[in-house]
Amino acid sequence: MRLATPKVFANCLAFVLVALLFYYVVFSSYLLLDMSKASVGRGGSNKSAATLSDLRFVPIVMKDADDLTPLDLYGEHGREPVIIKGALKAHPFMREGRNTPDHFAQVCGDALIDTVVYDSNYTGWAGHKDEILMTVRDFVDGYMVKEGRESSPHPEELRYAHSNSYGMPQLCPALQWEVLIPRHASIDLPTAGSRRNLGQPTLFMGPTGSRSELHMDMYLLPFWLSVYFGQKSFRVILFEDSAAHFEGDFMRTGRHRKVVTDAATGEERVVSLEIWDPDVEIFPELANVRIYEGEVNAGDVIYVPSGALHGILNTEQSFGATSNALFAPLPSHYTEVCVKANFANGCKDALDLTYRGECESERLDPLDLGTASDFAKCAINSKTAEEFGRDAYTANAGFHDKYLYEAHGFGSYAEWCQATCANINESFLEHEREQMLDVKADGKVRRETAAKREKRMLKLAEREHNDKAQFVVCNKQCSATPT
Repeated sequence: MRLATPKVFANCLAFVLVALLFYYVVFSSYLLLDMSKASVGRGGSNKSAATLSDLRFVPIVMKDADDLTPLDLYGEHGREPVIIKGALKAHPFMREGRNTPDHFAQVCGDALIDTVVYDSNYTGWAGHKDEILMTVRDFVDGYMVKEGRESSPHPEELRYAHSNSYGMPQLCPALQWEVLIPRHASIDLPTAGSRRNLGQPTLFMGPTGSRSELHMDMYLLPFWLSVYFGQKSFRVILFEDSAAHFEGDFMRTGRHRKVVTDAATGEERVVSLEIWDPDVEIFPELANVRIYEGEVNAGDVIYVPSGALHGILNTEQSFGATSNALFAPLPSHYTEVCVKANFANGCKDALDLTYRGECESERLDPLDLGTASDFAKCAINSKTAEEFGRDAYTANAGFHDKYLYEAHGFGSYAEWCQATCANINESFLEHEREQMLDVKADGKVRRETAAKREKRMLKLAEREHNDKAQFVVCNKQCSATPT
């Protein structure tokens, strides 16, 4: 009998190892999918003993703006949500008679703003669907309670406005004279590589009862949100809790979802966790996490940390502005979240872009959290951190409510406004060039029917029409002055 040579033996061993690895990956994927399924509609299902009374609500920390330094906020409290009371008291939009839907429509009336409705059966971002672009004036007239009337013309439709297509800089640049970057957020890093983010702040305005359901933000970034009128209730689940107790793809998709099988019919449907009306039978793990809860009133700002799931309910009709941003004291927590999330939601790219390639993100390893610590040390000592205000935090110097044109590094409002509005046309031309190519931006060849191409071209024409209209609105505001 001929014995196997060492080379043949090694090849056989390699084959066995590859087979075992394949089995492990397939089995693990099946197990993960199975764990995210639940059965409903029969006795003896996986119904949990957990009830609504078992949920653990924790009040969000509240701090007076005058008693909280930016270093205290992002250092001592950087891993938890914080409501900063009275942070907007010097903002012109807070003056009596200005913080109303009517005033917003007066300043930004012709601007085009996205509007959505919440649908509990929709599993996309925040549960928002049925997007309609309309002017700010039409939204205020149709869906908000204005002075002198008891209800809106459409009280049955809780339509929610948010500046998704055009961030505040392009939607209504003149508003920057009244809605400023709050002091505690006025010195930030070039988050995801940009000091001049034209997509933010994002403006949100909606009637009582409108909402954004539980979700994570882009790149798993932290954010701040200012409220100028009304009241918003927040429920927040820290990344550390969701990572420990939730299964499924919520870090990638931003929402915690499960496939539910109806025991009577065998039909499957996808259900998202609704933090304002939680189903603890389907989501019993909710009883294992802390749910931070608090109300943000007019004049307040809330900070929400990296990777936190959050839901927002307008308990009064409200108006707010929000931005995702990284700050010099935060690299340790953000890097840790990104690594533990296995680089979900593009957070590794955000780290690279923010610190402009100074630190070696390729060395980050989810199996070795020491690599996150090493990256954070590099980040805090980087030239980027030094250039963008690291030392201001320890000195508590240079923080003040800031106009957008200042935050974007321009010397004057007019110069900033003209460049900001011009970007609307520049972005469209770039998008048009991409749409005319037979190859997509990701390098894949377009394979589409004539009907699909026609639909895509109609969307392109619609965007061209909207962008041209919004450019005119934007550009008219470039001579605006403080009022």
